[in-house]
Amino acid sequence: MKVSETDFLRQHGGSWAARRAREFSVVNIHAREIPAPPERIFPELGARELLMPSWRWKLLFAVRILIGKIFRWDRGLASHAPEPLEAGKHYGFFAIEWVDPPHEAGMGVTNQLTSGLLCWLLEQTPRGTKVFNVTLANFVGWQGRNYWRVIRPFHDTLTEDSLKELARRVASRSAVRPA
Repeated sequence: MKVSETDFLRQHGGSWAARRAREFSVVNIHAREIPAPPERIFPELGARELLMPSWRWKLLFAVRILIGKIFRWDRGLASHAPEPLEAGKHYGFFAIEWVDPPHEAGMGVTNQLTSGLLCWLLEQTPRGTKVFNVTLANFVGWQGRNYWRVIRPFHDTLTEDSLKELARRVASRSAVRPA
């Protein structure tokens, strides 16, 4: 579910994502309620499957990487093997900048078109946890702005699929734990 930037910033003004939001022209927020406490959800945020939650996303990322190489958008950008969700480590091609378990994790990436941050924010609710995926980005020049226009529908769908995968992972981990 998409979340209003205004509502998010009003309710979570002290968060790392909200404090950084003023630096960016794009603020894109999605949320999903997951029936589990933040302590069970937070460790799952480090799963690389959240970046590419299905075979179709792996295929689209491969095409995107190829296009990025052709147009030289991603000079110096490297994807890292799974690392712990800790500041200074990497989450795929993101550098992890902020970790406040079990509430928030923030990471950044920069290439020739984009300077962006991705943040996971967890808010405990009476029914479990509301998980927010916050994307903050600036796009460089006309190529960057057009790039965002093209990828935005894909980005929104990928974010929703990532939240579904997170809910699935938490549910499957909960099912195998003894009561």
